[in-house]
Parts: sequence; structure tokens; C-alpha cells
Amino acid sequence: MMRRIRESRGSIMKIEGPASVQVLEGAINVLGTLVKPKEKVVIPKYKSLSIEFVEDSTVELRLGSEAKVEKLPETMIPSEWRVAVEGMLSQGLKPFTCIVLGDVDSGKTTFCTYFVNYAVSKGLRVGVIDKDPGQTEISVPTTIGLGVVDKPIYSLEQVSAVTARFIGSTSPAGVVQRVVTATKQLYDEALRLGCDLIIINTSGWVNGRGARELKYGVISMIHPNYVVLIQRSNEVEHLVKPFEKSNIGIIRVQPSPAIKPKSRDDRRVRRESTYRNYFAKAKVRKLNLSSVKFMFTLFTTGARLSGEALAKYGQDLSLHLIYGEESRDSLLLVSSEPIPDKAAIESKARELYEKEDLLLTWKGEERGLIVGLLAPDLSYLGLGLIREIDYVRRSVEILTPVEDPIGVVQAGLIKLDEDFREVAKYEKPPL
Repeated sequence: MMRRIRESRGSIMKIEGPASVQVLEGAINVLGTLVKPKEKVVIPKYKSLSIEFVEDSTVELRLGSEAKVEKLPETMIPSEWRVAVEGMLSQGLKPFTCIVLGDVDSGKTTFCTYFVNYAVSKGLRVGVIDKDPGQTEISVPTTIGLGVVDKPIYSLEQVSAVTARFIGSTSPAGVVQRVVTATKQLYDEALRLGCDLIIINTSGWVNGRGARELKYGVISMIHPNYVVLIQRSNEVEHLVKPFEKSNIGIIRVQPSPAIKPKSRDDRRVRRESTYRNYFAKAKVRKLNLSSVKFMFTLFTTGARLSGEALAKYGQDLSLHLIYGEESRDSLLLVSSEPIPDKAAIESKARELYEKEDLLLTWKGEERGLIVGLLAPDLSYLGLGLIREIDYVRRSVEILTPVEDPIGVVQAGLIKLDEDFREVAKYEKPPL
């Protein structure tokens, strides 16, 4: 549906996507960005933005079936946000680093976008690290990305990743060390690229020991100038308690009332849409396992079992095994078909072989597993989906848009089906 409206200076609207706003006459302000005639703001589904008419203006609204438009009595950007941002940047430090913490749907991304625009208006080059692998705006789900901004934006989705790191999951839970390490790597890259301001946008995982370990680890590793807490009361206060006596500044602000809560299904659907876009032009590549290695798996990290050893293990466990690897601390066994009562057989195998890490899997279980791809120099290239591992001919087929030489395949914890829907999440890779 299309609507053309005229509003007077000072009017404020909240628009929930999917929608677009094109200025025909006058000007509007979106998160500190001035939008002028012929310019358009796109609001995706599951997102909302407040627009402020900075002069008498005419705009054209294109509204999707689920879009909503609401007039508001006042701006949806809390005044304390501007006070916080001005206060931090008034110190004139370069480079300057800020980590933003908040619960789910607290407006962390909106705050970061506002901060970016304010900094850009002052002539600063801004690096943004989006370290939420499930709802990343800058890169692709299962990764965290770094973008560099030197012009106004109205959404972090407008920021292209200059590089990223593969986490392998859509949640930092269970992969805390990977997230901490990746964040530090991206931070170092932002410094190398000459960013004056580095903003680190975090995930909404704030409760439990794992969340504490993650936030403590990132703050300790980065040692930012400031940590901003976005909270309604004190829901993330526990994450900065250890740093209250340090030289890290702590600022507390309220969330914006413009934030549109998103359900788990909303988040999953958005991720799946991103997967489809990412793999739209992907091709299947066949890689020889003599030239690539796997990471985060047992596969390719042990010595290949002989036919005699395979037969013995198969007899012990009543399985038809086609491949296996063994190292001092691990045992990987691959069956020719799905394994009934897998948990019981794994338990028996642990008793028999006393290995610290033991995995039973079957040919075909790897199909659809998301993987990160690294160059031979270990630089990040992109994502792929395993199509098939040929254990006999020692090759792997991967669907990927990456065309560069691949040296390492990092196994993830998420499996996608043929329509790029998430169909499984593992505690450890099935390889």
C-alpha cells in the first residue's frame, strides 16, 4: 500500500516494517541521519524506526501487509543517549572504544547506529564489531563481523563487513572462547584500518555463568574506554561489577521505547532469509582432503584406521564401519548408515576404549552442516554448506560462494536443509 503524507516540523512517527519512506519535499531525521528529497529509508520486516520531521515535509510511504504507522508525542531517542554519546566523544581520545551491553530487545543496535551517526557527523572513522552470531546485522549468522563507517546510516544492515570470523553457532553459548578470540581479532583489525572509534555491539545473552564468562572475557581482553549498559532497571548490572573500581567508564542509559520486540520465530526466519541471500549464487566445490584440513572436529585430526582396526571396532559395537580415525585422546568412527540407539552405543564405546573424546557418526549426517572457510594463510573467506564427504576417495563437496583457494574448513554446529532452514543444532559437530 502506498500513502503520501505531509507533516509539519517537529512531528514524529514510528514505522514498523516492512516499509519504506521516501522524502518528496523537506527533510526527516532518522537516528541522527538527515534524509533529504529523493532519498529513501527502507525498514525491513521485524524492524521499527522513528522518524522526526525537521521541517514541513511530504513523504511517500510504501507499507507491507504487516507494517504499522503511529504518530508519537515525542522523540523515541532518549535524551540521555545524546548526553552519553556527547560525553564520551568530548574527551577527544583516538582511538576510542565502547562496548554496549543489554538484554534481548533492549535497543543495543539502535543505540550503536545513533552513536555511529553522531561520530560520523564529527568527522570520525567508525569501526563496528557486531558480535551477536545469531542476529548479526553486519555479516551472516554463525559469524561475527567488522564494518567500517564514514558516512551516515539508518541501520547497521547498510554496513558491509570488511572481514568476519566464523563462530559456528547462532548463540555464543558453548563457544565462548571462540567469540572472545574472534572479537579481539576483529578489534585488532579495526585498529589496523585506522578507526578513530570502535563500537562493539554484543549479544543479548546476559544471564548465567556462561554469559558472565563471555562478557568478562571480552571486556578484559579489549579494555574499552567505556561500557554502556542499556537497561530498564538493573538487568545487566552484574556484568560490570568486577570493573567498577577499574579505569573503565560505565554509563547507564534507558532503552528506547521505539524498540519492537522480536520472537524466537522472528529471529529464526530472519536468519534463514539471510542464509538464502548469501547462498543464492553459491556453487558446489569439490576439495581434496590432502590439500585442506578441518578445524573444530575430530575428522582429519587423527590417524586413519586400518581395515583390520575398523573391522574390530565394528564387531565390538555391532556396526558396519566405513571410516575411522584415532589419536591419543580421541576416536572417530563412521558408520555406513544411521545408528539406532546411538547414545547407548557411544556409552558402550566409552567404557571399552577410554577415550577422552569419542564420536560415532554416519555417512550422510554431515549434509547441510554449515562451515567456515579459511584461506591457506588462515584469513576468513566465507561460509559453506557440506554436501558430502567421500571417505574412500578422501574428498569433500561444499556449497559456497567462495571462489578463492581454501586451506581450512571450520565445522559449525548448525545444519540447514535444502531450503536453507535450520533443522538441527549440535553441541559438538557431527564430524
